[in-house]
Amino acid sequence: MPKAFFLEDLQDNISVLYFDLQGESVNKFSTPVMKELGKVTDELEKRSDIRCLLFMSRKPGIFIAGADVNEIKDLRDEAKGYEVARQGQDIFKRFGELPFITISVIDGACMGGGTEISLACDYRLATEHPKTKIALPEVNLGILPGWGGTSRLPRMVGLQRALDMILTGRNYDAKRAWKNGVVDKVIPHEWALEKALEFAKEILAGKGEKYIKRRQPSDPASMVLEKNPLGRNIIFSQAEKMVLKKTRGHYPAPLRALEVIKKSYGKSLEQAFEIEARALGQLIVTDICKNLVQIFLWTDEIKKENGTAKKDITGIEIRKAGVLGASVMGGGIAQLFASNKIPVRVKDIDYSAVSKAFQQAAKVLKEKVKRRRLSKLEFQQIMNRISGTIDYSGFKNAQLVVEAIVEDIEVKKIVLAELEQYVQAQTVIATNTSSLRVDEMAQALKNKKRFIGMHFFNPVHRMPLIEVVKGKNTSAEAVATVFNLAKKLGKTPIVVKDAPGFLVNRLLVPYMVEAISLLEEGHTVEAIDKAMLNFGMPMGPIELFDEVGIDVAYKAAKVLQDFMGDRMAESPVLERMIEAGRLGKKNGKGFYRYQGKEKNIDPAVDELIDVKHGLLLDEELMQKRMVYPMINEAARCLEEGVALRPRDVDVGMIFGTGFAPFRGGLLTYADSVGVKNIIDQLKQFEKEFGKRFKPSVALQDLTEAGFYGRKKKTKKASKAKPEKKEKATKTTKTAGSTKTVKAKKKKTE
Repeated sequence: MPKAFFLEDLQDNISVLYFDLQGESVNKFSTPVMKELGKVTDELEKRSDIRCLLFMSRKPGIFIAGADVNEIKDLRDEAKGYEVARQGQDIFKRFGELPFITISVIDGACMGGGTEISLACDYRLATEHPKTKIALPEVNLGILPGWGGTSRLPRMVGLQRALDMILTGRNYDAKRAWKNGVVDKVIPHEWALEKALEFAKEILAGKGEKYIKRRQPSDPASMVLEKNPLGRNIIFSQAEKMVLKKTRGHYPAPLRALEVIKKSYGKSLEQAFEIEARALGQLIVTDICKNLVQIFLWTDEIKKENGTAKKDITGIEIRKAGVLGASVMGGGIAQLFASNKIPVRVKDIDYSAVSKAFQQAAKVLKEKVKRRRLSKLEFQQIMNRISGTIDYSGFKNAQLVVEAIVEDIEVKKIVLAELEQYVQAQTVIATNTSSLRVDEMAQALKNKKRFIGMHFFNPVHRMPLIEVVKGKNTSAEAVATVFNLAKKLGKTPIVVKDAPGFLVNRLLVPYMVEAISLLEEGHTVEAIDKAMLNFGMPMGPIELFDEVGIDVAYKAAKVLQDFMGDRMAESPVLERMIEAGRLGKKNGKGFYRYQGKEKNIDPAVDELIDVKHGLLLDEELMQKRMVYPMINEAARCLEEGVALRPRDVDVGMIFGTGFAPFRGGLLTYADSVGVKNIIDQLKQFEKEFGKRFKPSVALQDLTEAGFYGRKKKTKKASKAKPEKKEKATKTTKTAGSTKTVKAKKKKTE
């Protein structure tokens, strides 16, 4: 096994243990690495000459990435999970109890197990390096910190601070970690070793008590709450409400972590470790854990790819970019480039329009300043990277130009032909269109090889997905350029073939339009949205119309309707909403009415909906009506090559629409239900609701193997509820969970 740990003696009986896993780009705690750490600890226990040990990494920008996630993926036995937790706890405990002072010097990303071993040390330092991020992200993998983190952190920094870190999995930079007592001092990255030595000498001189005292919260309110049982119960109750509000109970890990902290509070550390380990063993074998781990591994795979079959293509390095169109989207894209140290030039028809891009960028950045994620100086530095123009001056120096103008194919073609005259021959030209054909736009260009789709999702600063749309003439170099840039921007890219709606919108829009069909059958806005919230979507499909903009969604639906024909429901409701001036959240009224941050049902919407019949479905059937057609269409997308592999469909739907991550993605969910069961239900829907539900040949071809060529097994040890393998349900039943109810007549009947 490659060596991971290297001990060096420095000065004044101070030594340093370097973590530098040979042959790997990151340090991670695999089983062999943990065994080596155990042996190193054995040797260190014998060293009577050491007075202080610094624990550091030699990997640039990386301290410790945490546990080896592949081992979590393969762990299927609850007893083994418990054993792994106890072994890790024991090794870290022994390391923290070495007969001399231990100081963790965090310089770079410190995740999971890296944070837990640091908590076991006597002191912690963190550098100001921008890559220094400290977190306990285990809940995002469906587990909890099981190597002592769940037990140690509340004792060290107090309940409220610990719960915030453990239950959310959020990253702390060095300053925030210091403010919350997680680290004892922030030091310069450039002088990490020298400053760590200074700190070690200060501690050896007996001046460490002040650092220990400041870890606990000192404000009176926190002290009062945390020092008595009633106050602690309030803290636990509020934490549970926060978790349930965020997760709707779909994710067991944060609730279990809260339970562990509550049960172990006041007990000895050893008793707490036992409770923590038992919980880890139970969580680590659940389907939810495996689904979340698989998503993590997919994103890790994508980080190593370039979007093409030719692994040696690196594409063009983007040092300067241009954006055509200073809309909200254009301003969002400009902000993203500038925030990632890429100077960007924004063009529009007049300076009044150009100013909107600056306003949008400033709006996003000011929110970060307000939340103390950005300093005022950093805000100004980012804004200084954005410049505006009403001509093409400055575009000659751009390696990439993104077109983000009005969604009109003819206008786009005119502008693209004009742009080509002002950029270099190798400049990649991208369109941010969400629904228009890349190949049709390419006809306006002389050099079609450099033209590509770069579909950002709105809002740009929040949505993690970018669809890299490859036209029939797009070169591999253009694909690699945009794919690699997307990763540099902190996004997750997937490559899709040019087709109406590309991948995500082709699946999402029919789902949204089906929700309108349910409205026309008498289901309420609240019932439809609640059904999909309970399924695990971040918002219901009706609210999503308001969020996207009803006019925008209508245009996308029309484009797809022309392509999909009778595979998608038709309805006059969206057109009526637009005619009534109901455009959604942006003008304060859509299917809901908005006032500030408040969202309320608007009875006036009923006047615009003609109820066709009064047959109401139960929640589960409503979910199937909306989700199963997406699965059906996804099979077609794979057959047509719109998506290269099932993984890209799942990644696209999770990061582009928020499709319930705990279900593992649209197609992972399909396999868990069983493709045959889905086909049977679609056939039943076809009989009752029309041709749009007819199972595709592509889906029927997957009846036995499923999308991933494997059958999911439900583990007995798992506490997650398995998907029901049930027969197709007729909506005309009058008993059981699928009973029908006569809808209340709308005023328009």
